[in-house]
Amino acid sequence: MNKGILLSLALVALPAVGSEGDAEYRHHVMEAVGGHMQSMADILQQKVPHMAHLSLHSNALADLAGIAHMLFPEGSEGGDALPAIWTDKEDFTTRLTAFEEAANGMKAAVASGEGVGPAMQSLGKACKGCHDSYRKE
Repeated sequence: MNKGILLSLALVALPAVGSEGDAEYRHHVMEAVGGHMQSMADILQQKVPHMAHLSLHSNALADLAGIAHMLFPEGSEGGDALPAIWTDKEDFTTRLTAFEEAANGMKAAVASGEGVGPAMQSLGKACKGCHDSYRKE
């Protein structure tokens, strides 16, 4: 088969796959966010003796927060995401920015060893701020 025809077929198929794929990818990334959050909580609550892992989790969480704005493109509705994400884009964007800032604040607090508890509380509030309005529970 001609390479041009294959490319054309692939490009036609992409939008249909993209919306479903985007929602699934978003779910996986947000599960990773939740995993890092819970791991940090377990460490800070001394449920596990892995204080040395705190920086790994805070760094990863800050990286994931940095791509959060890209996880909600038009046409990717579905999963746990409520339609309000796309109808109230300005507020949602503000909340995603707050999440990214809080994640970077946590990363900085862990790196400096100062203010880790308050930084974790701010991060939790930022997560809750989105979940309350924009996530199916």
